[in-house]
Amino acid sequence: MKGNPKNINRGLDCDVIVAEVRATSHKPDEIYGIIERLSPGTRKIELFGRPHNVQPNWVTLGNQLDGVRLIDPDIVRAFRAKYPDGIVPSS
Repeated sequence: MKGNPKNINRGLDCDVIVAEVRATSHKPDEIYGIIERLSPGTRKIELFGRPHNVQPNWVTLGNQLDGVRLIDPDIVRAFRAKYPDGIVPSS
């Protein structure tokens, strides 16, 4: 996060999560709720996401995800402007 954002709910949750150990890179489900409560109504992004990391109302990016699925109208417009044919060139 950059700057000194307002509208952040500090002190709502503790900084200790007790959860079952999962597969590599599989975060505890509780972390998403903590992040949502910390900054409600904002866009969130999951970098290096895998299919099990996809969350509603989050932008999830990762090379292990299949295709492109966009829901947010602003992001759909920006994507269509940059890739009118819907094809993202591989790097």
